[in-house]
Amino acid sequence: MYEVQEVATEKAEQLEVTPVPSLNLVYSEEEGYVTAEEANEKGNEVKKLSGTRFRTMLREGENILEWFELKSVVKVLGENA
Repeated sequence: MYEVQEVATEKAEQLEVTPVPSLNLVYSEEEGYVTAEEANEKGNEVKKLSGTRFRTMLREGENILEWFELKSVVKVLGENA
């Protein structure tokens, strides 16, 4: 767990919040979306696309792979790029 998440969990009652853990999800052909830890344990090949590359692809009108982002989201983002 990330340090900020640990602090939020410890101080949740005092802060009157309910922390929601942020999992490090990845995509693999073998399993689909899983945590990075699970993919590593199973030896899955993880697919990656950086945020910078995603934004470039979006600006240039390139096809965004569905495993990375839903088509409906890409459409909205593309309209506002």
